[in-house]
Amino acid sequence: MKGMTPMKKNRSIAAFLVLLGIFFSIGMLRPAYGNERTITIEECLALAEANHPALEEARAALAGQQARLGQVKVSNALKGNLSASSSRNSGSDGSYSTSFSVSKLLSDSGKNALERKSQGLSVDAAAESQRETLLSVRTSVKEAYYGLLLAILRRDQAEETVKTYKKHLDKARGFYDAGIVAKFDVTKAEVDLSNARLDLLSAKSTLETARAALSRAVGVPLGNIDPVSGFRPSMVLPDERFALEQAMENRPDFRTARLKSQAGKLGISIAAKGNAATISLTGSAGLSGTGLPPDDDFRVGVKLSVPVFDGGLTDYSIAEARASSDGLLASQKKLEQTIHYEVRSSILAVQEAEARIPAAELLVRQAEENLTLAEGRYEMGVGNILEVADALLAFNSAKVSHFQALHDYSKAVSTLEKTLGGEFQ
Repeated sequence: MKGMTPMKKNRSIAAFLVLLGIFFSIGMLRPAYGNERTITIEECLALAEANHPALEEARAALAGQQARLGQVKVSNALKGNLSASSSRNSGSDGSYSTSFSVSKLLSDSGKNALERKSQGLSVDAAAESQRETLLSVRTSVKEAYYGLLLAILRRDQAEETVKTYKKHLDKARGFYDAGIVAKFDVTKAEVDLSNARLDLLSAKSTLETARAALSRAVGVPLGNIDPVSGFRPSMVLPDERFALEQAMENRPDFRTARLKSQAGKLGISIAAKGNAATISLTGSAGLSGTGLPPDDDFRVGVKLSVPVFDGGLTDYSIAEARASSDGLLASQKKLEQTIHYEVRSSILAVQEAEARIPAAELLVRQAEENLTLAEGRYEMGVGNILEVADALLAFNSAKVSHFQALHDYSKAVSTLEKTLGGEFQ
């Protein structure tokens, strides 16, 4: 058998190293048990910032606006053109010519300066739009992460409920075999266990949907992951007046609206320059002839252009720019009213969710105590299976309500952060 060539050997070694790296990467991502791996909310946020396509789109839009600013800046720069030609007619000697010309706009009555300033505002607006996209992506990741955490807690609670109903079924069968209870208790326990298993299947399906939602929010497939970061702890909220000031100062969408409004006002001045005078400098040097030596030609000139009339085009352009500016200003005012509402409603939502947490905790303690009493009464023969089933149903409902309250508080705080245009430390 012939030996491998050096190139094939190198390729084989490289392929082996790649496969080895993938093997160890998978081993590091997965724990020693099961097929699930854990992930923190900080890791999800970092993955989203690096991979989410919405951020790539926002960065591309900003780069486009920056390139547009560069075009505006060089529009009045010195320009040069080189041309050459040659021709031959029947019955005559051929002729040739070559020339080099330059031109420079010396003055456009300040129109280019206004355009540079306007485009600079567009660049700043694109930067704010990029920041708004980043804030939206981070908020979506947090909400999806908390949604996954809630789904896992509900799945775990559903599994615990199935175990509890199994124990109740075993007790009911034992009591029935001993002649203590009727067949109804066994049938009731079997029905409750079947319903609990159905709820568990639904909880598992919801969990997989929540995992898919987190992958979508991050922008990359995460696979079978479990969160390890908990819900947000309680925090001191800013008062409504201070929160509104922060929103007006920091929200990227409002800052973008202000920048667009300023650019709209500049658009009126730019439109008014449509019939302004321009001064340009031109120069050229050329060689031409039918033989040697060629004839040379040099020219230098200054050109003044003053529009006399344009049929009302400039007036209509000014009217269009003014209408556009008025519309942008109206949009800014409308957004300001929206921010007033969103700040107030977001703070109220956080306060309401925070107040539900201790109430839900109390409900869990009461339901647990009631379940313990009902189970004790049933084992002593003075209670019935319906009492136990109702108590267990109330306990499960209380636990889920507590999980929901913790989730709603964390989600409300994330929404408040987005409303204020920043994140709490």
